[in-house]
Amino acid sequence: MNERLVRLATLLLLVSATFVEAQQPAKIPRIGYLSISSSSASAHRIEAFRQGLRDVGYVEGKNIVIEWRHAEGPSRAHTRAR
Repeated sequence: MNERLVRLATLLLLVSATFVEAQQPAKIPRIGYLSISSSSASAHRIEAFRQGLRDVGYVEGKNIVIEWRHAEGPSRAHTRAR
């Protein structure tokens, strides 16, 4: 009887390990923000955009990624750690 329990426990561990490996990580949404003005000229719009995202549950760097592009090129000021 003990041998049977050991085999059953081993089988359950192997099956559960297979399911854990098969799970895919959640995809984080990515937004592209493109502006023809400079980043300093659109600072108030950017903050309003971020606030709107926070209002619906998105926090940049935690559950959403934003790629910032402005007239002068990619902005480092708006890029946050992922």
